[in-house]
Amino acid sequence: MFKLDLLENERTIALYRQSEAVLIKTVFAIFLLIYFPWYFLLKYDLAGTYVRLLLFWTVLVFIYAINKYILWLINCYIITNQRLVIVNYKSLFNKTVLETRISGILNVSFSSKGITSAMFSFGDVKVQAEGLTEPMILKNVSKPSQVKDFILNLRAKTARKNIPYAQ
Repeated sequence: MFKLDLLENERTIALYRQSEAVLIKTVFAIFLLIYFPWYFLLKYDLAGTYVRLLLFWTVLVFIYAINKYILWLINCYIITNQRLVIVNYKSLFNKTVLETRISGILNVSFSSKGITSAMFSFGDVKVQAEGLTEPMILKNVSKPSQVKDFILNLRAKTARKNIPYAQ
């Protein structure tokens, strides 16, 4: 769905997306949305009467599940040797693409909040860049401290290449 046009002499170094653990709530909700109607209608022998409604409901829940999975899959954070690109889809037809030069990165930090993020080792990486009032946020990435270190190391390498020689 999203194609990143690379610049001259640019190559993709890393691609990140949200941790799989963020889908746990969605999977649990889908399980409940399917289980309870089927359970009660089968328990009280009403499934035959409401079979069409029950199947329609099940199809709707599966469409919801597929939509959530696709959105999780296509939201990504791309790091090239020249840019950091954040692709954020709110829905299949509503996307925001935010990018900055690696050399324009001023500060990188990370945060991990809650028991779920601590258990599954995911969190947010915040990248402050030149010209942006708000930080760029890589939400719910696995091992955020490693992602932060990777971006900082890449910025340092890029900065060393761009330093003019002293005369």
